[in-house]
Amino acid sequence: MRRYFPNILIVWVIIIICAFLLNVFVLRKNTENLVQTSSEAFYKLLLTTSQWNFDHETVYVPVTETMRPDPNLTHSRRVVVTNFGDSLTIVNAALMTRQVAELAEKNKITRFHLTSLNPIRPENKPDKWETKVLQTFRNIDDRFFENIKSGDSIYFRYMAPLFISENCFSCHVAQGYQTGDLKGGISITTSYRDDHLTYISNSSHKLIIIYSLILMIGLFLLFFIESISKKHRLAVETKHKELQDLNAAKDKFISIVAHDLRTPAANIESLSKVLSESFDDFNEEERRSCIDLLVESAKTHTELVNTLLDLSRLRLGSQQYQPERLDIRKIASEVLEQTKLQAQQKQISQKNNTDECFINVDKDMITTVIRNLVVNGIKFTHPGGQIIVQTEKKNKEVIISVADNGIGIDDAKKDRIFGVDSNKSTTGTANETGTGLGLLLCKEYVERHGGSIWLESELGKGTTFFFALPAL
Repeated sequence: MRRYFPNILIVWVIIIICAFLLNVFVLRKNTENLVQTSSEAFYKLLLTTSQWNFDHETVYVPVTETMRPDPNLTHSRRVVVTNFGDSLTIVNAALMTRQVAELAEKNKITRFHLTSLNPIRPENKPDKWETKVLQTFRNIDDRFFENIKSGDSIYFRYMAPLFISENCFSCHVAQGYQTGDLKGGISITTSYRDDHLTYISNSSHKLIIIYSLILMIGLFLLFFIESISKKHRLAVETKHKELQDLNAAKDKFISIVAHDLRTPAANIESLSKVLSESFDDFNEEERRSCIDLLVESAKTHTELVNTLLDLSRLRLGSQQYQPERLDIRKIASEVLEQTKLQAQQKQISQKNNTDECFINVDKDMITTVIRNLVVNGIKFTHPGGQIIVQTEKKNKEVIISVADNGIGIDDAKKDRIFGVDSNKSTTGTANETGTGLGLLLCKEYVERHGGSIWLESELGKGTTFFFALPAL
């Protein structure tokens, strides 16, 4: 979807534009068909009028200013006078047709023109278009329809033929026609009037609205699908990153179990064997030294096992999370009391500068975080140094910090110090060893509370670890 999304958008827009143009084309063709059908209807109406005239043989109407006797009509009774003294003139089919055509043109319905290649009246002489069309007619069913542009105007021109019948000889016998000959034709011209333009314009506006809506709905759906697809990709990438982290953690655990866990166990075994075999040969000082080494190895072994168990329970979701309302100052005091002996052994002072501040936390988890950070500070601080624990309330968070004035951390290690794939734990200022997993455990415990953890450090001047928790 991400690869083809731009192409899909382009194709969709092209489809809508093509569909719109096709509909406009069909609309115009329908308009032309409507005009052609109307012209055919007018033509049949004129034929019906002529047939009505033929059926009545001679039709008379009063002579008026607008109805004068036709000078081209050679009929013995072209004009008659009634018993009442009214003058009547004969109206043949041709004259009646012309009268209807003039009336239609006057009322702006359309324009008719009776024409012939051999006209009786000069007015019936065909124009160039009509001459061309008349020359193509061969039978009664022939029709010709065309739209013509003249200047800024468009005209629809329709023409149908008229053939000689027996009724026509009374007027056209002198022209030498025979039955079935082409007498001429009826030309019907319809302008592309305002009503046609208005109809097409209104219909086009409706089509624009409809297709714009279709286009927008389609684009919305495409972007919606792309958004869902993007979220799915991000979810997959996140899961992939989580799996990578889990694999890294697994590799770290395996490495620790294979090396770090085995090392203190081997030390315990080796020292125990030496004491067992040479106990009587050692003096009191040598025995005490071996016992101290045994205690240190056992302590390291226990810390590593406990850390691994905590991390495993946390990752597997089996460690219970039981938050409660606690005073962070009290927790810090308890931790500093627990680490007091360890700090005194290195002549490191500890200060609790925390304020009374209540937060909703799991006591065991947060105690572990603070203790690990304090122990970490003691480990990397020279004798005579200082550890300070303090709090700060900022916005809707409580920020706890553990600062030391020890050896500091170089920039290369800062970015990956909380990762599972970080380097092995560094030896302390008194050659203390560690698991390398304490900070990882701190990070996961803090994030379990919806908080964050970070550090500030400068080589040779010390390190300050911060972690923020939601305030009550």
